[in-house]
Amino acid sequence: MTTSPASAAERWDTYSADRSTIRPGETFTITMTLTNSETTDISFAYEYVEPLWPLNTTTNRITVTGCGGDVADCTVSGLTAKFHPRVPIAPGDSRSVTLTVQALPASSPTPGEIVSTGWNPYIYYEYDRTPTGSFLYRHGGPFNPTELQGRILY
Repeated sequence: MTTSPASAAERWDTYSADRSTIRPGETFTITMTLTNSETTDISFAYEYVEPLWPLNTTTNRITVTGCGGDVADCTVSGLTAKFHPRVPIAPGDSRSVTLTVQALPASSPTPGEIVSTGWNPYIYYEYDRTPTGSFLYRHGGPFNPTELQGRILY
C-alpha cells in the first residue's frame, strides 16, 4: 500500500459533539465526517472512536447507547465504536457516523465533581490504485480534538 501526500488545505475529516457539558442521565452524540477530497471514489473506509483517560479506565461513568449514521455497519465493544461508512464515496461527497453516549450516575458522587471527556477518533480509507495494483490510502485523526472534549458535572 502507498500513502499519497495530503494537501494541508484539504480537510477530509471533521468531528463534532452536540454538547460539551452533560449531567448524569443526559446523552451526547459524537459525529465524525469523512469527506472525499480525492479525484476518485473512496472504495473502502473504516472509522473508530474511543474515550481517553479518565473515561477509558473508569467504570460506570458512561455507557454507549447507540451508533449509526451513513454506515454499512457499526459495532460497539465496551466504550469503543467501529464503523464502516457506506461506499463508494464519490469525490466531494461525505459520510457521517454517530456515537451516542449517556452519562451514568456516579456510584459515590462527590458533589461538584467534574469528569473530563475526551475522545480519540481514527479514520482510514482507500481510493484509486497505483500502476502496480496497490491501493492509495489515507489515515489518521487528531488525538483528543477540541471538538470532542467535554465534561460530566456531578
